[in-house]
Amino acid sequence: MPRPARIRRLQPRDAYAALAMTFAGGMLFVTSVPALAVTATAQEPVADIYAPAPVEDVILAAQHLDIPEEALAATMPTDAYSVEVAPPPIQSSVAGLGEVSLLKSDLVVWPVVDPSRTSSGFGPRSAPCAGCSTYHDGVDFTPGNGSPVLSIADGVVVLATENGGGLGVNVEIQHNIDGELVTSSYAHMQFGSLAVSVGQSVTAGQQIGLVGTTGQSTGPHLHLEMFRADGVRFDGMAWLHARLG
Repeated sequence: MPRPARIRRLQPRDAYAALAMTFAGGMLFVTSVPALAVTATAQEPVADIYAPAPVEDVILAAQHLDIPEEALAATMPTDAYSVEVAPPPIQSSVAGLGEVSLLKSDLVVWPVVDPSRTSSGFGPRSAPCAGCSTYHDGVDFTPGNGSPVLSIADGVVVLATENGGGLGVNVEIQHNIDGELVTSSYAHMQFGSLAVSVGQSVTAGQQIGLVGTTGQSTGPHLHLEMFRADGVRFDGMAWLHARLG
């Protein structure tokens, strides 16, 4: 008949040893698990062990970041852009003004707000009045009496007069268009409407006067003439359409 198992009574020192081992095991478990991964209650949010570092730490780290010069040079493309030299200005000799320096105009505009309304075009025509020409040197725009007259491009005013003979109140402006000297002439404007003076620089679209019927005119309109450095007139309407559509 087997003997009953004997129950061994722990001595105090054994109890202390067991307690120490239990505590050490608990500490090993706790320290082996990330502190922030401890399970939280339903009311307490679980901390993210991968939370980013404070902004201040990132800034301080960036301030002390050393990047080799060769690495910086490698990130800068050497052929990503090119530098274009600006074209030289045109020097024009104008009576009363001397040498005029004309910078290239980057913009061309219509001389009136509504260019769709015209009467006489460039070239041969039946003379509309006694003393009027049978060959029209310009283009007649009819946007209405008092409509603004605008400079077609950047340039310098070389003539501004209310006594332009058959042209009446007349302004002439010289322009540098793609390296070519071009002059635009605006005629038959209203008395007292001149908004520019000789020698003044103007920009594309700047108002220079108002549509009128001064000089040799049969009604309110803007007579626009355009000519090159040699004085030869050309079709301003075709020239403007080629650039503005």
